[in-house]
Amino acid sequence: MPTNLVATITKLFTPELLARIASALGLDQAALQKSITASVPGLLAALTSLVAKPGGAAKLSDTVAEQQPGILTSVANAIGGSGQKALIDTGLGTLSSLLGGSTTSALTSAVSKYTGIGDGASKGLMGVLGPLVMGVLGQQQRASGLDDSGMARLLESQKDNIADALPSGFAKYLSGTGILNGITGPAERAWAKPETAHASSQRDWLLPALGVLALVALGWYLFGRSPTETVATLPSSKMEAPMQTTGRMTFTADEANGWMGRAVYSSDNKKIGEVVEINRGPDNKVSMVYVDTGTFLGMGATRYEVASDKIREVKPDGLVLTLTESEVKIVPPAGEQPKP
Repeated sequence: MPTNLVATITKLFTPELLARIASALGLDQAALQKSITASVPGLLAALTSLVAKPGGAAKLSDTVAEQQPGILTSVANAIGGSGQKALIDTGLGTLSSLLGGSTTSALTSAVSKYTGIGDGASKGLMGVLGPLVMGVLGQQQRASGLDDSGMARLLESQKDNIADALPSGFAKYLSGTGILNGITGPAERAWAKPETAHASSQRDWLLPALGVLALVALGWYLFGRSPTETVATLPSSKMEAPMQTTGRMTFTADEANGWMGRAVYSSDNKKIGEVVEINRGPDNKVSMVYVDTGTFLGMGATRYEVASDKIREVKPDGLVLTLTESEVKIVPPAGEQPKP
């Protein structure tokens, strides 16, 4: 199976390293986890755009070749110690040299806006992430003997993995920066398409029309029903339109773009964990979703397999299952056989 660079880099952030980075940058772990979820695919997208430019692949290949084999251990040891500032400054300098100062600033600014962690913490995180990413690419370069074109092919092969992992809410902050150019292609992905004046004008009349239709439907629902029928009270939630309506049990690969890292909730409104992997069948439809509980993206967590027919609804902030929390917990963890 081809290397998934997003997953490989994310797994470097062990619970111990996460705790040290959070302490060093003055962040809570929830904010740090959200930042990493955006920063890893964001930086890989920027590098993928770089290798598509003339001379970009050679520039990246040369930079990666300069990384010492023990760089990953050195980064971990420097966090929280006397070498932390030098590490961050060097990491930011390397990224600015590769991507250009404006692109690096645009990426750190987008992370700051998406997560709310502030520019200082965002730069600090990017300064740590830069050497980690270069270290992983260095491992790939040495293991496979990659030359300039080989490095370009490696990143180009990651387009789908990067796009799938890129949070849609984060992608909008990268619009117009050129960072997403390398992963969008001719038929741009939905989250990367800029809003046009035509679309805006359509919405000007569409939203009021939908409002009228909603009022008509509400009136029928409240006054046209039989007195013997009861109306269920649903728990309050964000007023956002779901991507899927209840009862639909199949999802295409395109619909699953952006699911990675999303929260997963039980039918009784309890958070189960986060999506860490998606399996697609030969018909290009989602067959299985893997959910990790307890910790960030699978590090030290219990992993459960959730069949697509157990997904009741997909909202912008997470997936809702047809199973209750207790029903999820009695499902054998992924890789285990049910007890007789």
